[in-house]
Amino acid sequence: MTKVFKGFEALGNLADLRFLYSPTLESMCGYEHKSLNKSTEYLIAGRLHEGQVHVTTCSFIQPWSSLTPAQRQGFTQLYKTSCDCEVVPCTGIPCSVSGDLQCLWTDRVNSRLGRHPQAQQYACTLKKGGFCTWTLLRPR
Repeated sequence: MTKVFKGFEALGNLADLRFLYSPTLESMCGYEHKSLNKSTEYLIAGRLHEGQVHVTTCSFIQPWSSLTPAQRQGFTQLYKTSCDCEVVPCTGIPCSVSGDLQCLWTDRVNSRLGRHPQAQQYACTLKKGGFCTWTLLRPR
């Protein structure tokens, strides 16, 4: 790992993260990194469970160079300030959230139209009133 953006405390401030865990079989959503170019940096957004980072084929895994400036800003600066917020994927209409700390992610529904504005330009952020909402990122 080159850099960990959030989760330091949960990892016990582990400076040297060497392993990502994934189901063995692809049919169980197991992820296998197939890139042959070892110099390409990837952003891998996994889930932390019992001190281990887990990834699946549903995890957000992209070459760093393919991220929009807003996404880079989100990962390096903003997302860690809103860890209490939960992004809830909407895969079909109707869909809804069940609490104030949730943001409804509709990019999958809109992807049929070729639009992905939330993933590319917005962040689910915690506001002063104790609720989460989508915030437009304006990269500097």
